[in-house]
Amino acid sequence: MRNTQDENGPVPPGEAGMRLGQHRADTADVQEHASSLPQWALQYEQLSQGVFQGRVEHIALPGAYMVRETMNRSVRQRGEIGRHMYGFAMVLEPDGQAICNGQRFGAGALLVGRGDDLDLCNSGASQIGAFSVDCDVVEELSQRIFDRPVAPWLDQQLAVAVDPAVAQSLRAQLQQAFAVARAEDQPAAGTPQGMARMRDETLLAFLDSLPLRADTSHLKSIALRRRIVHRAREMIMQRPDDPPSLPDICRHVGASLRKLNYCFQDIVGMSPARYLRVLRLNAVRSQLRAGHRQCGGVHDAAARWGFWHLGLFAADYRRQFGELPSRTLALRQAAGTAGG
Repeated sequence: MRNTQDENGPVPPGEAGMRLGQHRADTADVQEHASSLPQWALQYEQLSQGVFQGRVEHIALPGAYMVRETMNRSVRQRGEIGRHMYGFAMVLEPDGQAICNGQRFGAGALLVGRGDDLDLCNSGASQIGAFSVDCDVVEELSQRIFDRPVAPWLDQQLAVAVDPAVAQSLRAQLQQAFAVARAEDQPAAGTPQGMARMRDETLLAFLDSLPLRADTSHLKSIALRRRIVHRAREMIMQRPDDPPSLPDICRHVGASLRKLNYCFQDIVGMSPARYLRVLRLNAVRSQLRAGHRQCGGVHDAAARWGFWHLGLFAADYRRQFGELPSRTLALRQAAGTAGG
C-alpha cells in the first residue's frame, strides 16, 4: 500500500482497518486495493484498460464496517464481505452504474443482502459506498425499532429500486459519515458510543428505505448464468498454459456460443473472449507482482498462462495495465530489495 493513514496518523499496513476508527489507502493496483480491505475476502480483476488508480476509505464500527471505494477503472470483485453479515451498497455518483450477481443497478437503487457471495463489477470510473453489519445487530435493531424481524428476502442479494430522494439522502448520509470520521473537531465520533451511534443511525436509514416484500423470481435464472460464467472461468484457471477455445468452453458448460455470450454480458459486462483474455492477463500480473523467485521472469509467467508470442503479449499487457510486464516485475523486485 502506498499511502495508508487514519485519524491518528500513519498506520502500518498490517494494522490498516484492524482497529476502531478510519483509515485511507491510495492504491495503484487492484491487488493492492483488495489487500487494503483485510476484513473482507475479495479477489479483484481489472477489466478495463489503463493505469489503475484507486482509494479505499474505511471506518471500523462495532460489529460493522463502512467502506467508500473510488476506482478509475472497471473492476470485478469476487468473494465475501462476511458470512454472518448483511451488506448494503450503492453507487455514490448520480450517473454511476454497476453489475452485482447479474443485476444492473445505478444511483437509484440499493444492493442489499447476505455478504457471503459477492460478484460486483463497476462500470469504468466509479465510487461505491458499502456498509456491512453483523446479522445479529441488524436483527436486534429491526425488532427494537420496527417490532419485526428483517425481511426474509434479505437472505439473498437483491438490487432494490428506491425513491430518488431517499437514494440521495442515503448517499449524503454515507458521505457525511466519512466527513465526521476524519473531522478533528468531533472527537466524540471516535468513541465506542459515538461509533455505535453512527452504526445504528446509518443502519436505521437503510432498513427504513427497504420494502417489506420484494420480487426475487428473477434470481434463479441469474444464478444459472452465473454458474455458466463460473464454470468457464474455472476451466481457464485449471489449464492456464493451454487456453481452451470458445467451442471447447461451450461444450464444457453445455451452452451455445450465443448463450455463453449473453451470460458473460449479463454477469461481467463484456464478451467471453475478451473477459477470459483479461483474466489471463490479470493472472500474469499477479504472478509478476509475487516476485522473481515465484514467477521465474516475464517469459515464464507469460508462458504459464498461454501467451507464447512475447512481443504480442507485452503489447497487450501494456494496453491493459499501462506498463510493460518487465516494469511490473522490476518494481516488485525493487520493493522486495527495499523491504530487506
